[in-house]
This record gives sequence, C-alpha cells and structure tokens, in this order.
Amino acid sequence: MRRPGAAIRQLGPVSGRALLAGLVSLLGLALAGCHSGSAASPASASATASTAASHAAAASASPSLSIPGTHKATTVYQISSPVSTVVVISHIGDVTISGSGRTGTSVTEQAAYSRTAPTTTRVVSGKTLTITYSCPVELVCGVAYVVQVPRGVAVQATAGAGAIRLSGLAGNVTAEADVGFIDATGLTGSSVSLTTGAGGVTAAFTAAPHAVQATARVGAVTVRVPGGASYQVTIHAHLGKAAVSVPQSSSSGRTISATTDVGAIVIAPAS
Repeated sequence: MRRPGAAIRQLGPVSGRALLAGLVSLLGLALAGCHSGSAASPASASATASTAASHAAAASASPSLSIPGTHKATTVYQISSPVSTVVVISHIGDVTISGSGRTGTSVTEQAAYSRTAPTTTRVVSGKTLTITYSCPVELVCGVAYVVQVPRGVAVQATAGAGAIRLSGLAGNVTAEADVGFIDATGLTGSSVSLTTGAGGVTAAFTAAPHAVQATARVGAVTVRVPGGASYQVTIHAHLGKAAVSVPQSSSSGRTISATTDVGAIVIAPAS
C-alpha cells in the first residue's frame, strides 16, 4: 500500500498552512446538485477528455472552498459500452460508487483547482472502464467522483486523500485510501478488500460473503455480515479492543480478516 499522503507530492512547495487548508477543502467537496454535461459515446470513451478544462472559462471562485481564487467545474457523462470492471482513481477527492439495475455507467466529476484545470480521462479497454485524472503542479488540484454502475460489475476504487463510499454492489470490490474513511453498505459480493492508511473502515453485507479483508492502519474497523452463516475470523488489533459476535468455525469456507494498528475491531451480525 502507498504511504499516507503520497498522493499530495504533486502539489509542490507550498506553506504548511496553505497546503492543509487546500487539502481539507478538497476533502469536503460537495457533490450534490451537479450540472449535466454531454454524454460520451462508446467510440469516444477511450479518448482522453479534458472535461474540466471545457468549463474553465465559466468557472469562478467557489464559495464552498476556503482558499480565495479556487475554481470549480462539474461534468456529467454516460458510458454505454458494456463493462465488467470499473476502476476509479482519485488522487485528492472523494469517490462515491453505487450499484443498481442500470445497464450503463454514469459518472459525475467535480474538479477543484487553483490555476489550471485537471485533465480527466475515461478509457474502456476490453471490458474494463478506467476513470482518473492528472494535475499540474499547483496549490489546489483534485477531482471528486460520483459513479453509478450496474450492480454486478467488479469495482476498484482508489483515493489518495478522500473518503470512499460504496453501496449496493454485487460484484467483487477492492477499495484503497491513503487518507480517508471507507464506508461500504448493502454489499452482496463474494470477495471484498478495503484498506485505508488513516480513517477507518465499515462494511455491511446483505448476503454472506466468502472473503472479506478490512484494514485500517489508524482507525476502527467494523464488519457486519448475515448471522446465518459461520466464518473463519482472523483479527489483529494492536492498540484497541476487538469484539467478535458472529458464528465462527475453523472449517468454514467463508473468511473475515480484520486488522488495525490503532483502533477497535467489531465483527458482528448485520442488523
């Protein structure tokens, strides 16, 4: 796993106070009420898209960000190409992914930047959709994502600094944050791996999983699973209490592994 804070090296030399203010502001990006943008056709889905730049001329200082002169731009697009895996990578900014009975993928990008808009990309390669962005060296630059996917696709989400929120996913899930809380609810997938450097992890399942791995270097870990099944449970709480109240069996084919260096661990039946 990358070290916490590795994603902010691109920001260059700035004062500690300004950097902290910019990071905190970006982590609080409001994603509700985003504006509609043009849809991406399957033919253009593999092309690099400077979507935030297309709004730069109209962008102004955002009242939701505390740094004067920070700009904000929002883009919404659709990916109609059928995919089996969706990969979302945000260096600075929250990632929210929800599953439903839809057939395509809907993406909302909210960019925040101090001088030059980030360059966003969406690429379909085979059956895998990858969404990410790159930034020039500047004080503030990040993109937060809200993604709606078909329920059964596999999901891989990465945030350098930002929360990851997952809901209603039936495929396998991998989520990793350097600094940020990971919250996953309504999961029915077989295999789920959630890892954060600092922030904590919660995972709630509505169907019994086969393999769960939840790790927080600093922060609590809570896993809730249907109580009708038994599990092999492995816990490592170096500085913190651990409580396990689900049925356990060393011969079960279902496994739960939970680890935290600093924080509590709770493995309990889903309410």
